[in-house]
Amino acid sequence: MNSFWSDPLDRLSEKMLAKARNKRKPADAHRGPRKPGSQPSRWQMDQAVKKRVAAHRRRQTSMLLAIFLPAGIVVLALLIWLFWPVHTATGVPTSRAKIIANTITPGRSLPPYFHGADSIHVLFVGLDRDPPHRSDTVMVANLDLRSLQTRVLSVPRDMRVRLPEGSYDKLAHAYVYGEQRDGAGVEWVESSLDDLLGVEIPYYILINFDGFVKLVDALGGVNIDVEKPLKYVDHAQDLVIDIPAGLQHMDGEMLLKYVRFRHDAMGDIGRMQRQQKAMRAVLSTLKKRGAYRRLPSVLAALSETFETNFTLDQLTALARRVPDVEDEFIQTATVYSEEERFNGVSYQVATREWLQESLEFLENLIPRIETESAPGESNSEELEEDGEA
Repeated sequence: MNSFWSDPLDRLSEKMLAKARNKRKPADAHRGPRKPGSQPSRWQMDQAVKKRVAAHRRRQTSMLLAIFLPAGIVVLALLIWLFWPVHTATGVPTSRAKIIANTITPGRSLPPYFHGADSIHVLFVGLDRDPPHRSDTVMVANLDLRSLQTRVLSVPRDMRVRLPEGSYDKLAHAYVYGEQRDGAGVEWVESSLDDLLGVEIPYYILINFDGFVKLVDALGGVNIDVEKPLKYVDHAQDLVIDIPAGLQHMDGEMLLKYVRFRHDAMGDIGRMQRQQKAMRAVLSTLKKRGAYRRLPSVLAALSETFETNFTLDQLTALARRVPDVEDEFIQTATVYSEEERFNGVSYQVATREWLQESLEFLENLIPRIETESAPGESNSEELEEDGEA
């Protein structure tokens, strides 16, 4: 038998043959010679020993098969489980092996998780509570996966955009119509922004108001320096906003009211500035409290109010790099627009020049060395531009 245990059994066979031959009893002198045929011949003894050796081999083979066959099946099943493609709800493939490798290996570079890309565009969509759930908040981010420089562009929800089916409407309605037509609300928002800005956005994060509240509460709240008292009452929406000026520690509900407030001279522009400020506060909280380590599990717990086409290994990789993101790495701006009326409906409209300026801001990431030499300079300029708008 050609196997890794055949040589030891061959040696055992020789020993058994030798032992059997040595045990042959000599003729009894007192009883006279034995009758012919009463003693087994050498050939018969050899055959008997060989049968015992063969039986021993079969027992050994059965025992080894009983041990290694189930183990091999388990290993094969484990490999299939690890490397078999798994998909998010949006059909993006990954594997459990990638997720585990990223979880136990710190400090890995981000581009390999995104097909070697140097930077990625990400769409952030916040849905309101009231059906049919309009896209109340829309931001487009450009993230450099190597330097972690990030530019975030807010787009007014009342921006007049062309929808995928050709008609024009408010950006806030793109998600609603997409969901009603074919359940593709996010895809309609992406397509509308692609037509508006001329940039493809392959990744998205969508969260509704309830999910936003739960996320902030899971982080233990955030600190916001409120620029002025914010007061507003809307009994129809059961909305009461009363936030004093100064440094406030906000839970999820209070922060939601802060980012929803738009009833002052700044209107929607001021609201988008507060949204950007809240985004920075959440990021700062993730860093300070080490909550970024729990971010993938926190987001998984928000499955009913949170949706993304990032895979779990991509989310985990991004969460691990949160401590490396300095405040000055993040630049923010808003698409400049003016109010116009079409068929009696008020829209925000941007000229091609304003849209080109917004696109240049989004795409021209500042090199890391410039950011470190002049921290916060570019960001403050953008915020001043927002204020002028």
